[in-house]
Amino acid sequence: MITVSLGIQAWADLTYGTFTWAQLPGYFTPLANIAGIVALVAAALAGSREPDWVASLRVNAATYLVVVGVVYWTMLAPYTSPKFPLVNAILHGGAGLILALDWLLIGGARLPRWRMLWTVMTLPAAWMGYLLVRAFHDGWVPYPFLDPARGAVAIAQTVGAIVLAGVAVAALLRLLAAAGPRARRQRRARGSYAATGILSDR
Repeated sequence: MITVSLGIQAWADLTYGTFTWAQLPGYFTPLANIAGIVALVAAALAGSREPDWVASLRVNAATYLVVVGVVYWTMLAPYTSPKFPLVNAILHGGAGLILALDWLLIGGARLPRWRMLWTVMTLPAAWMGYLLVRAFHDGWVPYPFLDPARGAVAIAQTVGAIVLAGVAVAALLRLLAAAGPRARRQRRARGSYAATGILSDR
């Protein structure tokens, strides 16, 4: 569903909008949705014994998509007129709900280590680096809140607030997972391993 919606939205933007292929990487929504697709595929392939990197990828992708939904509906929705409202709703909300529920309710017993929390900033940092290069090269920015006319201080405040919100969402998803079905599966797995170890020593 996310993949189909992403394809339809890209086609609509390129066909009916003023977008070009060179501009698409500048929008965080498609990047976040691609991260979500990769996370779901990686989790499905890993199964119940998912490694740390898959667990981190899942919670990070869920974070990106939750933040995308919040930023879109609170800051950007009044400035948009989506060609396909359902597709738009999936990419700016539905995908975040799917990834968050998948993270909290489904998957392996392993929870990512807290020292990996910083990895949630890898994709946004790469994205912001790309935007800085684009802005320096041709002055183009994808979102109104990044408009240079707002001033450096206002832009920094907005971006800083979004960054803090992202870290807070990532931490919250970890805390909720630690108290939910995933944590119970982890405890059962540890108990099973402990029992196996005891029996093997006899």
